[in-house]
Amino acid sequence: MKYFGVLILLVITIITSCKKVNKIELKESDVSQELIVVSKLDVETIKYVEYVLDRKAKNILTSWQTYTDVISAINEFKKAEFKFFNDNEEIFSSTIDELEMTIPDKINTIAISSRILVLKTKLLKLKQQLELSNTSKKEKLQALKEVFLANENVTLQINKKFEKEAQNIIKPY
Repeated sequence: MKYFGVLILLVITIITSCKKVNKIELKESDVSQELIVVSKLDVETIKYVEYVLDRKAKNILTSWQTYTDVISAINEFKKAEFKFFNDNEEIFSSTIDELEMTIPDKINTIAISSRILVLKTKLLKLKQQLELSNTSKKEKLQALKEVFLANENVTLQINKKFEKEAQNIIKPY
């Protein structure tokens, strides 16, 4: 009889403690969901160097529609708006694929195409990080920073190409 009372007390203790654990886990998951969302203030804390396109490059790049779409999406990322990934999967995939294939002939060099490939890879990585539910905010911000840096590297490389073309270096024979 004595053991039966202890056994009942033990079972009641286990059941009540399990309910408390479940409540705590729910509260922690709610808090973690709030911490995962990337806000505009979080994006503004990302530090990187921004380059402005050369005037000659702007003339060429305005006709490159795919690049213009990607740049406008990156500008939206700076506002913590990720519609580029969420609106239509087919449009996103085709835009990313066309980015590499439609480089204008005037800027189609190995250096620029490799920077474009890196930008494409970083965009795909960011999309994946944003879609995963178990990704921390820090990882998402790091992926976002990588996209910003890859974009700036493309801009820098395009500017370098036009700068090099502008130089009139006379080579001795």
